[in-house]
Amino acid sequence: MKYPVYLGSCETYDADAVASVIEKALETIRPQKPVTGRIVIKPNLCFTHPRITSSSFTEKEVVEGFLKLLPKLGSGITKVDIVEKSGLGVTTANMFRWAGYRHLRRRYGVGLRAMEEGPKVRVLLEKGKLHRSITVAREMAERDFLVFMPKLKTNVLSHAYTGALKLNIGTVDSKERMYHHDRDLPVKISDILEAANPDLIITDGIKFSFGGNQMTQHCTDLGVLAVSANAVAHDMVCAWLIGLDPLRIDHIREAVDRGYGPQSFKEIEIIGDYPLEKAQSTVKDLDFGFHPVEKFPCNFRILSGEPLCIGGCQGIFLDWLHMIKDRKPRLLRRFPHITAVVGRIKAPVEDKTVLLLGDCAQATQTVKARRIVRIKGCPPTHKRIIWDMMTRLFLLAPLVRPSLIVDGFVLYPLKRLKGWLMNLRFRPVRS
Repeated sequence: MKYPVYLGSCETYDADAVASVIEKALETIRPQKPVTGRIVIKPNLCFTHPRITSSSFTEKEVVEGFLKLLPKLGSGITKVDIVEKSGLGVTTANMFRWAGYRHLRRRYGVGLRAMEEGPKVRVLLEKGKLHRSITVAREMAERDFLVFMPKLKTNVLSHAYTGALKLNIGTVDSKERMYHHDRDLPVKISDILEAANPDLIITDGIKFSFGGNQMTQHCTDLGVLAVSANAVAHDMVCAWLIGLDPLRIDHIREAVDRGYGPQSFKEIEIIGDYPLEKAQSTVKDLDFGFHPVEKFPCNFRILSGEPLCIGGCQGIFLDWLHMIKDRKPRLLRRFPHITAVVGRIKAPVEDKTVLLLGDCAQATQTVKARRIVRIKGCPPTHKRIIWDMMTRLFLLAPLVRPSLIVDGFVLYPLKRLKGWLMNLRFRPVRS
């Protein structure tokens, strides 16, 4: 069996151009399910902001291109919803607004479903290793056809690559999102795949976002759309496209081992008019920012111990440091000279100020300091790190803006309350 992956040239964010590429791709790629009934589109809107982000999210023109083509793809389409959950503890409604998705609702009549404020159901998993069930948006659980629209970008939390497989983290509720978001992240991703396995994947690689924090990093022109009907095949090709070995990326390897897609490149057929060599040449000299957190250049003395959690404390702390580098690089030179401990350190730690990041952070011998600052969590959320760094060490990350503080600490809890009230009658379903 061959798994086709289409790589199509698309130089600009133009909805008609995007629709043309997708239409060509679907002449060869045949989803296993008909495009009919209730359609759910899941983009990557982890974070969008007109002043802070560049192109680290799925641009609206890519979604619009699919929506333009949708009437040609199937009959009996009864409903189209764009379902998303912000990854930073801010309102998804604002992510839709800042990314321009309200235009899609006005012009095409699609629903914009923010998971934290809408009806949810619990889906039971038969193959889960970490999760026996997960909570997803009702629209996600009751869909007939699922379209993933990832952003082609790097992510230090997942071996420098995020794509279709990692996108499913945004389908689960907030508390479950952080459960085992640590060294077990690859297993978690494959667990969720049982409930949110896309029927079609269309990736926005017109601009490639790389090298820093997943929300604030910069981008470069790449000019490609990737289309596939299998998430594993798609991610293997896209990882290779940017010069990475897909079978050395843990969450891809885990999905391969569970039989969700091809076992090797021999089972993949790459088609389309975009040459792999073009992308590989463009990205070959780029720094993806994926390196041990203790090697990040700043005034902190960073000590990293066991357990090594790329998807947890080490990765999230590295992600926060990259956020500073991306948008406030001069702040790095003003960092205080403190010792930051991530994980369990065997040697004693001594400094004026010691930062212990995560529940595991400790020295197995002694910690001597005038002041110890602990940021709790397993792992701590980005929101918690940003807040504690601001209030306890007076380090203002780029996301510390009055509008975002109000959004995250006032509006978001109200949206969560709205969602809780809507879900007083919680009903389980089996996927």
